[in-house]
Amino acid sequence: MKIINVNLKVKPGMQSEYEQFIKDLVEGSLAEAGNVYYGHFRKVDSFDEYEIIEQWQDQAAVDFHNETPHFQKFLAHIGDYLVKDPQIFRMDYED
Repeated sequence: MKIINVNLKVKPGMQSEYEQFIKDLVEGSLAEAGNVYYGHFRKVDSFDEYEIIEQWQDQAAVDFHNETPHFQKFLAHIGDYLVKDPQIFRMDYED
């Protein structure tokens, strides 16, 4: 299993716009065949820090996800909402 955590810090005052923007990514990702889990959360005690937690069956599922229209839209526009580049943590998990 592939696990990916993404930390995002949103520009002040753009939280509502960001949350609306991210819905397409979350909904599209949840519908993908290789997706095990896809969650988007605002961090506790923060108004501008978020995290995406992803779990994928295998690398093929991640590769497919990376080519989807909803992920490509995310890549093209996420910079409009963030103070800094996302922090991405990739992990492998084997049963």
